[in-house]
Amino acid sequence: MAVKVVTDSTWDLPPELAEELGITVVPLSVLFGEEAYKDGVEITREAFFDRLVNGNVHPKTSQPSVGDFAAVYKELTDQGHEIVSVHIADKLSGTLNSARAAKLDLPEATITLVDSATAALALGLVVKATAEAAQAGKTHAEVVAVAEDAAEKTEAYVILETLTYLQKGGRIGKAQALIGGLLSVKPILTIKGGEILPHEKVRSRAKGIAKLKEIAAASAPYAELGVIHEADSEIVTELVETLSALTDKPVLIGKIGAVIGVHAGPDVVGIAFRRA
Repeated sequence: MAVKVVTDSTWDLPPELAEELGITVVPLSVLFGEEAYKDGVEITREAFFDRLVNGNVHPKTSQPSVGDFAAVYKELTDQGHEIVSVHIADKLSGTLNSARAAKLDLPEATITLVDSATAALALGLVVKATAEAAQAGKTHAEVVAVAEDAAEKTEAYVILETLTYLQKGGRIGKAQALIGGLLSVKPILTIKGGEILPHEKVRSRAKGIAKLKEIAAASAPYAELGVIHEADSEIVTELVETLSALTDKPVLIGKIGAVIGVHAGPDVVGIAFRRA
């Protein structure tokens, strides 16, 4: 019997890493009108962002169904595994609600659900730490403890080109306070306690990048660190070079997928880190 880790497609790390670490990824969906696509399965991120920017229908998102989770959980538990299922913040998505309902269908199974209280690459860092603990042969309780500790120690800061997409998607939360007077500033947002919060306003993207570097330098040392992006490759390269000096591990790259892209929009750049 082994502990298996399940997450959702908002974790925004590559499929190869999921395969390497034995992680099962349950996709959310994006909907353009009546057309629904499973995130990362039925639509590529390139095709999604092209349609987001150039199309005339603003997409919506949908959490996995109860059946989606039930099928995954049943397959894993039928193989004799215990499960730790780590997901996007409960306050940002109904994903955990679907997982809870699926768990009720398997009362004999050992399944623990963990609210990461975050999203995108920050979720990815929590999931990666959890899966590494499972692969190392830790017990179910130990893997859960690693997941909860990683969630507590993980932060993310992002620069959005515009708040329009967050507002349209209904996820703007307390960042609503930044609306107005944004023609000349760029917002830096963070996620704390599962909510999107304003961190700081800067006058330009360049100043925003400089601020991200300051935040990173002030928060070392790290267990893991990465760059969140749907942005210019030069900016990503610049951030990776800066962050590489703060860790002895490779800097992870989390390309924003379709579901996160619905709410964040294009040209997003940010950092995520898990404190040691």
